[in-house]
Amino acid sequence: MIGIAFALLLTAAPMAGPQEVPAVCEPAIGVAPDWAACAQALPEGSPQQRFARVNQAAEAYLNRDYEAAEQLFDQAGALDPFSSDVLYAFRADTRQHVGRDKDATADARAAWLLLAGAPEVEGPEAEATAETERRRFLLSLILPILKTGRDPAFDEAFAAFRALPVKDVDGYATLAMVLEQLGDFDGALAASLMAVKAEPANFGYLNNHCYILVRAGRAAEGLPFCEKAVQGAPELAPLQHSLAAALAGAGRCAESGAALAEARRLEPATVLYQQPLACTPG
Repeated sequence: MIGIAFALLLTAAPMAGPQEVPAVCEPAIGVAPDWAACAQALPEGSPQQRFARVNQAAEAYLNRDYEAAEQLFDQAGALDPFSSDVLYAFRADTRQHVGRDKDATADARAAWLLLAGAPEVEGPEAEATAETERRRFLLSLILPILKTGRDPAFDEAFAAFRALPVKDVDGYATLAMVLEQLGDFDGALAASLMAVKAEPANFGYLNNHCYILVRAGRAAEGLPFCEKAVQGAPELAPLQHSLAAALAGAGRCAESGAALAEARRLEPATVLYQQPLACTPG
């Protein structure tokens, strides 16, 4: 699986409610709350505790701990009181990773409806650019889920994604990632090449380029990109999985099995990594 999610931090809304908010939930300005401690200090099932659990789940998601994120999102319950395209997208991707495809599709649709209903950003260019990149990132999470779930919202969401201007290397990398997952390997390779040429040492871009080549049936060409990516960040499961896929495509089955085992060790909850990779010894 390709794609290394960059951090997209939540903006925490003030806690509302009749009871006093524990001090642990309101740290000094500029200091992130300890959401786990905050949740424990709040009344069980209260809106404030659910808010803390949601933020705790988002942190687990950004740390790629999908098992913990799933459990925490479930504990938090419905997201409606905290309606956020970010939260719905994060929960959708979490559920997709752990094999809850129907729930993931429902969350992806909810995220898209919030994105589609958001007003156009008017103001300084920097704010408009930041919102464009935020939307690109969230769409990159939900589009493959909508496609897999055959959700009717996919066409409209994909049109919105393609309409976003691509002005920098991250934009090309995200475009490549989405096109690969949607099966447009030629378009994905063209966009990915722009990213790799611009930043040839970026392990995320190298990993994505490798995996696109693997998916396009060109594993031998992709393998050097995967090997270089893993050298840069061996602790990331998606890189180990891409390497395993490239090695399998090249007929190096024992090495592929070792890389796949490492991906499973690093992210045991990700369903994709539990699936065997077909390999014919070369």
